[in-house]
Amino acid sequence: MRRLITTLILLALSRSVTANDSDTEDLTNLSIEELLNVEVISSSRLGQKTNQAPTSVSILTASDIRTFGWRTLADALNGMRGLFTANDRNYSFLGVRGFEKNDYNSRVLMMIDGLRMNENIYDTGNIAQEFMLDIDLVERIEYIPGSGSTIYGANAFLGFINVITKKGKAINGAQLAGEAGSFDTYKGRVSYGKQFDNGTDILFSASHYDSGGVENLYFPAHDNPASNNGIAHNMDTERADRLFGKVQFEDFTFSGGVVDRYKQVPTASYGQVFNDPDNHSVDRQYFGNINYQKALNDKSSLLLKGFYQGYDYQAKDIYNFNDTRTVSIDKTVGRWFGGEAQITTNVFDRHRLIFGLEYQYDLRQYQVNYDVDPYYQYLNTNRNGHRVEVFAQDDIQILDDLVFSAGLRFDYHHQIQHLPVNPRLGLIWNPLSSTTFKLLYSSTFRAPNAAQMDANLYYFGVNSKLQEEKIKSYESIVEWHSSDGLKLFGSLFYNHMEKLLGYNSDGYVANIDHYDAYGAESEAEKRWDNGRLLKASYTFSFLSDQLKDGARTTGSPQNVFKLHYAEPLFNNYAKLGVENIYIGNRKTEQGNLADAYDLINVNLTSDRLMQGLDVSLGVYNLLDSHYQMLGGGVNNILLMNGREFRVKLQVTF
Repeated sequence: MRRLITTLILLALSRSVTANDSDTEDLTNLSIEELLNVEVISSSRLGQKTNQAPTSVSILTASDIRTFGWRTLADALNGMRGLFTANDRNYSFLGVRGFEKNDYNSRVLMMIDGLRMNENIYDTGNIAQEFMLDIDLVERIEYIPGSGSTIYGANAFLGFINVITKKGKAINGAQLAGEAGSFDTYKGRVSYGKQFDNGTDILFSASHYDSGGVENLYFPAHDNPASNNGIAHNMDTERADRLFGKVQFEDFTFSGGVVDRYKQVPTASYGQVFNDPDNHSVDRQYFGNINYQKALNDKSSLLLKGFYQGYDYQAKDIYNFNDTRTVSIDKTVGRWFGGEAQITTNVFDRHRLIFGLEYQYDLRQYQVNYDVDPYYQYLNTNRNGHRVEVFAQDDIQILDDLVFSAGLRFDYHHQIQHLPVNPRLGLIWNPLSSTTFKLLYSSTFRAPNAAQMDANLYYFGVNSKLQEEKIKSYESIVEWHSSDGLKLFGSLFYNHMEKLLGYNSDGYVANIDHYDAYGAESEAEKRWDNGRLLKASYTFSFLSDQLKDGARTTGSPQNVFKLHYAEPLFNNYAKLGVENIYIGNRKTEQGNLADAYDLINVNLTSDRLMQGLDVSLGVYNLLDSHYQMLGGGVNNILLMNGREFRVKLQVTF
C-alpha cells in the first residue's frame, strides 16, 4: 500500500498523455514594479503592499521552487535571505538571523494559509519530510522576520513563515508525479485540481515518500568494537505519507490535511544502544479548518476561522541497563481547537484599522515515558487550558508618502502567570515611488511549552513555575527598485532576548539565558523579462551570550551568503537554476568550531519535451562536501551527506 502511489505514477509516465494548459497563479514572472504592488494577501494583518507593510517581507513562489529543485520546505527556506537550516539526522531546524538552538523551531510561527501549525506539546514547526504539505502544492512562501511578527503573537518570537497552497485551477486537471534519487529515495504524488463554472475551486492530493538513506554512517563518538566501530548500518530509513484537500466556494474555504512520518534515528546521542534498528521516531499531525472571508462593504471586511488539530509522537529508544536490553517508549498526544475573528476597516479617512480575537483551547497535552519490560513509568502528565489573544492595529497615513503603524496585542496563556502586553510600531516613508525607508520596533514573548513545563518533573520530580521568554526587536530598512527589474534591500537589526529557557548549573530548566543579536542584511535581485534571474544576499549577525560576558554563542554563524542564478536555455526549451549557499563556522557546546561550508546545487527543468510533461534533473551538493552540522549529546559534530541526485517527472492531463 505504501508503494501504490509510486507504482501508479511510474505506470502512467510510461504512456504518452495530453495535458491542458495550467492556469497558474505564479507571481515570479511579474516585474519587480508589479511585484511590489502585490498585496501580502495571505498575511491579512499585514495586508498593505509590500513596500508599505511595517516589516520586511521575503517571498518565494512556485516557479522558484521548480527552478531550483527544492525538495522540501526546508530546502526552500535555506534559500531565503536571513534564514539557514540545520539537521541532526532526525529533524530539520531553522536558524533566523544567527539564532539557532535546535529548539524544534518553536520560536518561529509556522502557518499554512494563515493557520498556525506549531503543535501544542513542543511547539514544533516542522519544515522537512515531517511538514504537512508536499512542496509541489505550495504556491508561495512568505517570511516575516521579528519586527513584523508581534501582531501574530506567541510563537512568532523570531518571525513567522506562511505557506500558501495552490488553488485547484493552478493544476487544472489530474496530475501525477514521480521522482527517484540517491540513497534509494523515491516519491510519488497524485493530485487533482479544478475550478468549476460556478467558481468552486477544489484541490486534493496524496503523496508517499520513501528513502533507504545512507547505508553506512560513521559517528566518531561511538568508534569502538562494541558499537560496530562507530558505523550505523542501514539506520537512516525515512518514510512519509501525506493527504491534503481544499475546497473554496464563494466566501468559504474548507481545508484539511494529514502527514504521517517515520524516521530511524542513527545517532544514539543520549545513551541509546548504537546501531540498533529499533531506535526510531514517528510523527503524525493533522488539521481541519473552515475559513469565511466577506467584504461587508467597500471599506470593511470580516474574517472568521475555526479549526481542529492533532499531533501524535512516539519514539522507541533502546538502552542497555545492567546488560539488559531495555525498550523505552516516549509518547505524546496533542489535541487543540479554536477560532479567530478579525475585522479590517478603512471607515476612518487615512486609517486602516484591524481588530482581532484569537482563541485556542488545548484540549489535551499528554506526555508519557516508560520502560516496557520490566515496566517502569518515568512521566505521565496531561495539561489543558485556554489561550486568548486580542490585538489591534492602526496604519495611519500621516502624509501621502508617510505611514505610521501602531499595533498592540494582549495575551492570556494558561502556561504562564502573567498577561503579556506587546506593542509594535513602524514608520514607513516613501519619498520616491522607487524608494522606501522603514523604522520598526516590536516586542513579543514565547510561553514555555508543555514539554519544558514537565522537563524538571521528568528528571527531578519537581513541577516548575517557568516564565515566558521575551524579545525586543529594532530594525531599520531601506528598499529601492528600478523600472527595469532591479531591486536592492538593506537592513540593520538588533534583538534583545531575555529569560530564554535553558539548563542551569544544577541541570534544571530555568529562565536563565540572555542574548543580544546585532546584524545587517543586504540583498540585490534582478529579473529579466525572458526569465533570467540573479539574486544575491548577505547576512552578518553576532549573537552574544550575556551570561558569558558577551561571547559569541553556540550554533550561530556570523556570515551567511546566498547566490541564485536562473538562465533559460535553448530558446526557453529548458531552464537552469544554480544555487550557492555559504554558511559560516559555528561554535559547538564543547567550545570548538564546526567548519564553514559552501553548498552548490544545480537543477535543470523542461516542460517542452511533450505536452503536459515536466521533467527536472537536480544535483545537490555538487562538490560532494560532507559538511558539518552541530550534534547533540555525545555527538559533537555530525557529517552530512555528500553529492545527491534526483530526477523528477510530472504529468498533467
